[in-house]
Parts: sequence; structure tokens; C-alpha cells
Amino acid sequence: MPALPPFSHVYDLVARNSTTEVAVPALAAAVKVIETPARVVCSWPVSGQYGPGSRILYYVLVAACVLARKTEWLRNACLAAALIFPAVAAVHAVALAALHVPTAVDMDIYGAFQFCSIGILTAPITVRLSTTYFNNPGRNTIFLWAGIILVGLLALTVEFFRSEAVACDSDESFFTYGVSLCGLTCSIEDGPYSPMRRGSADEIYVIPEPTVMTFGTATLFCAACCIPAILSMVSMWDKILKVNWKERFGETYTDKPEEGTNGATPERMHRVNSIIRGFLSVVEIPVFGAAVVAILVVGELNFWSDPVSWQTEPMANVGTNLISHLWSTPASLVTNIHYQVNGRPSSHQPLLPVARCTCSWQRR
Repeated sequence: MPALPPFSHVYDLVARNSTTEVAVPALAAAVKVIETPARVVCSWPVSGQYGPGSRILYYVLVAACVLARKTEWLRNACLAAALIFPAVAAVHAVALAALHVPTAVDMDIYGAFQFCSIGILTAPITVRLSTTYFNNPGRNTIFLWAGIILVGLLALTVEFFRSEAVACDSDESFFTYGVSLCGLTCSIEDGPYSPMRRGSADEIYVIPEPTVMTFGTATLFCAACCIPAILSMVSMWDKILKVNWKERFGETYTDKPEEGTNGATPERMHRVNSIIRGFLSVVEIPVFGAAVVAILVVGELNFWSDPVSWQTEPMANVGTNLISHLWSTPASLVTNIHYQVNGRPSSHQPLLPVARCTCSWQRR
């Protein structure tokens, strides 16, 4: 029996029958290697509820709410689905802040921020500037919804502020995703552990610090989004009070001059305020629109960066959301057809019939 050839000969034989186009992509797919970063973080990857499929669906719903607000059945279907995404994200953000793990970061905070920030910049402005939305009795519900999103943004501000990357003390020249630990205790077996990550969602890895949207930048973004949210809620509350007063007592503007003014009347002051409000609305729409586009672009670049996209579920959970939205659309259409045929019930109709009291004590 002839002796086996040396291993180097076998390697040469394999090398002659292999091509660079096959070997290099296979090696890159098996192990992801980069230069050792200066700072790393132990983190749970972005879950499927904030995956690319869910984000694209949310963007489409928000665009439909803004562009198709005159089409009632489409508006109702898209609005119901679009309000759920940021509301759930806000509750999730509060839970993440309450169950904070000091030595690890849940990357779902980026997904919750993306949903809450776009929602709070879009929905209140659309409601206040559109009579189609604001004359609907559901405006009070949207006001409460804005309060929930504001609480979620405050929780995200705290969570981003507490998130901190540490220096990598590894002597290796290259950082391998899923292998290099940089001296941190970060694994499924050794912890850290979170009540929010159990079962199949307990995978935890050491990744480089995000560079597109750092933790400090995200903290400033969250705090900045809270300011227009508070101002929008105050403005919405003022308009709600005015509408309720008008429905109960009617118009109260008169031509009688106010004391201590140069002949100014409430009606004239109301016209001046309306003109100023119109100019501010013209400026408000492009400013908030630019802010939404900026957050969308920067957020998506951050989601597709190597640290944040590592081990992210690509299209998870989009099927459930898409099916539920497709079912809500024909349901809204059927409801709209029913109202057109049978008439819409009046919101001022009393629940119980009103009768005159004929008690004996009133006759005396």
C-alpha cells in the first residue's frame, strides 16, 4: 500500500481545483471578521417585530394615512393599523426601561425609537391640520395615544442614556462576530439574563458599538421628539376644549371692544390668530416632514449597519401584521357601505328617551 501524500500536497490539489470566487464567499459567509473595534457592547439583537418587513409595512401605513385622509374607508383601515405599531412599541419601551440590565443592551430600543418618533411627529400634526381627522369624535382617543407615545419616548431617553459601550481589551488583531468576547461575560450560558429575553429569544452577542446612530445621538433624538409631542398635545387639548365649548354654547365672539385695548374686539383678535396660525402651519409641515424623513433615513442606515443587523430576523412577523391589515381593509369598506345605505348614527342622540316628569310633588 503506498504511503499517503503529505498534507501540503493535498492542499495543493484542492487549491488547483478551487477558485477564489467560491472559496472567499464561503469563508466570508461562515465567519464575519473585522478589525478589532475600540468599544464593544453586549447586546441582544433586534427582534422580529422591528424587522425590515414590519418597518416597511409601518412606513406604508403612515404614508397612506397622510395621503389618503379624504378616503374614509382607507383612512380608517390604515389609521387603526398605523396607531398600533407605535403604541405597542411605547409599551415595550417602558418595559425595557423598567427591566434594565446594567451589563447588556437590548437593541430593540432602536426599533421602538423608530416607530415612536415617526408616529409622534406624524399623527398629531395630521390630526390638527386636517378637519377630516379633527372633526371626528376619535380625536380624544388620538390625544390619549399621543400621551402613551410620549411616555414611551421618555422611557427610551432614559434607556439610551444608561446604555454604554466598554473598551475591548482583547489582544487579537481581528474581531470575529459571535466568537470574540473582548473580556466580557456575554453568552447564553453565563449571562447576563433579561426577563424580556427568554426561550428562543435569549441569544446574546458581543458587537461593536453602533456608529451610524450612537447611544448619545439616540438620547438626543428621543429628547428632541418629546418637545413637539408636548407642544402638539397642548395644542390639541386647546382645540378640543374650544370645539367642546362651541358645541355646547355656540360662538361667543362679539364686536364689543375689550377693556384696556386699543379698540380690539374678540372677533378681530380671533381673525388675527387665525392668520398667524395659518403662517405657522405652512412652516410646520415642511419642518416636521423633513424631521420624519431624516429619522427614517438615519434609522434605516443604522438598522442595516453591521453591528445592529447582526443576527436580526430578516422578515419575521411581517406575515401576521400584513394579514391582519388586509382583513381590516375590507371590514372598514363594508362598514362604510353600511353607513352610506342605512345612515350614520348621530353622536348627539341621547342613549335613553327623555320624558317630562309628572310627579305629584311637582304639581304643588
